[in-house]
Amino acid sequence: MSNDQNQKLHSPLKSKYVLITDPKVLEKIKAEEEEAIKKGEQVLYIAPNETEETFDQEIISGSGHDLKKSSEEVGQLRPLEVAIWFGDPNKDSQNSNERIHRRIINGRHRHRADPTWRREYYDFAGFATEDKPLAPAIEYHLAKGHFDMQKKATKGERTVWTRNMCVLGMKNGISKADCCNWVVQLANAQGISNENSIREVCDEQFKNKEMSKRKLDKTFESKGIDTKEIKKLKKVAGEKYVEMEAKKLRLETENTQYQKEILALKEDNSKTMKINDDLQQQLRLVANIQQEHLCKKCGTVSEIKVDASTGKVNISQKK
Repeated sequence: MSNDQNQKLHSPLKSKYVLITDPKVLEKIKAEEEEAIKKGEQVLYIAPNETEETFDQEIISGSGHDLKKSSEEVGQLRPLEVAIWFGDPNKDSQNSNERIHRRIINGRHRHRADPTWRREYYDFAGFATEDKPLAPAIEYHLAKGHFDMQKKATKGERTVWTRNMCVLGMKNGISKADCCNWVVQLANAQGISNENSIREVCDEQFKNKEMSKRKLDKTFESKGIDTKEIKKLKKVAGEKYVEMEAKKLRLETENTQYQKEILALKEDNSKTMKINDDLQQQLRLVANIQQEHLCKKCGTVSEIKVDASTGKVNISQKK
């Protein structure tokens, strides 16, 4: 995969979050994962509220995009993206919905298909400050939202994501009734999701009831004209979006495979050119070889020379 493609695929993360490349830090993470295996704990953390309904069942069943088959045929084109926060107060918890450390940002389905799937780690510690101790957790959910809410997300995924953000908002000093608005504003600012998608799944306890009522008064639903036809159109639009996303994923996979094949051909061509250059150099060296041989019996001097144009060895008597 070219650098341009790699940047394009990972842009929501690489443009904002720090990719961990320090060998010492990576060794520390590896040691933690090995220790988790010994203890029988999760190597990569998935929170308890990320239940079965938050997974795409078409992918799980293999009736949609078969991740395992794709991995075997074209390789693991994209790594799992994992959050790292060594200072996470919940880092050792096995049942916290707020734990961030070693938690999958994007790639739960790939991890489920193959727990050893290659991975990249992103450092969220830089967001933590004295006055904003929850910033890494909020940033984690925003990063996760870029993927969960822009692909074919299940309603369960959106519900859990929105609820988690509302709980973090309350802990961050936002009043309960304003949490939904707070999440909407953050999501819009990050380009994650539209307002309706969030409000649809947001718990009523987190909504401003007066604002919701004013908004409801302006909708088709309040006037009883959100007809079957409108619902049908919404369903068709949603299905069309899913179809286009699947096609986009297939084209990206095919394009990546073509790029890999082109790179392989370029490498083969480069090797062939190098071999040819070596042979030409050797031929030039041989062409410069000219020797004389004296026959001890008859006293004849023979001249031996290589013809560079034909590669033939010419022997002639020297007068």
